[in-house]
Amino acid sequence: MIWKQLSNIVNRVRGFFSSKYSLRLVEDEPETIKPKTIYVIGDKDFQAIAVMLCPCGCNGKIHLNLLPGNKPTWSVSTKKGSPTLKPSVWRKIGCESHFFLREGVIIWASS
Repeated sequence: MIWKQLSNIVNRVRGFFSSKYSLRLVEDEPETIKPKTIYVIGDKDFQAIAVMLCPCGCNGKIHLNLLPGNKPTWSVSTKKGSPTLKPSVWRKIGCESHFFLREGVIIWASS
């Protein structure tokens, strides 16, 4: 347990020194998901799913529903080209990371 917590702390600190997240609109989910990239599947008028790698470093793939009416639902917006996700993302399995993405920057939720 202590090693998992220490690993999470190290990965989070490493993330503070790297660049912001970017957003890519794609028709289909890419075979390879790049770090610090959010892929929005759909087009400018219809967005279905957002896909990204977990920012903790575990490389878990996160799929977020963007379709209103289907719960849970997230929204993606951009400001000066940097993405924001609402609400927070809280993985219930695997690493159990809980974070916000605001203007391209990960903000870790308090435990």
